[in-house]
Amino acid sequence: MSVDRSYSPYEVIRMYHDRGMMKWGAFATGELTEAQNTFEKEKKDDKVIQTLPHHLVLYLLNQSFSNQLQIKIKYQSKNKLNEVYGFVSEFINNQVRVKSTDKIYLISIEQIINIS
Repeated sequence: MSVDRSYSPYEVIRMYHDRGMMKWGAFATGELTEAQNTFEKEKKDDKVIQTLPHHLVLYLLNQSFSNQLQIKIKYQSKNKLNEVYGFVSEFINNQVRVKSTDKIYLISIEQIINIS
């Protein structure tokens, strides 16, 4: 769609061509970048995992052991968050032995952050 500017005595006005949506590109890109950065920040904030109380960890481990239910354990080891899916097979002192399909893990109960 073009605008008729033949009424103007100035050639600059008659020859002006509006770039349409191109002029808004910088604003749209800036808003999109800001929205993506906000989304990524919120996503990182969502990853903060609440540590379960010690008595609840023991209770859930005991329930898994008694009923032979598979659980997912998230635990902290050397500043790294690890996940294990498996069955609780044994309690040894302050540790729990978890059997997964490929490996047997010995995890300190104090390192456990979350169980589901």
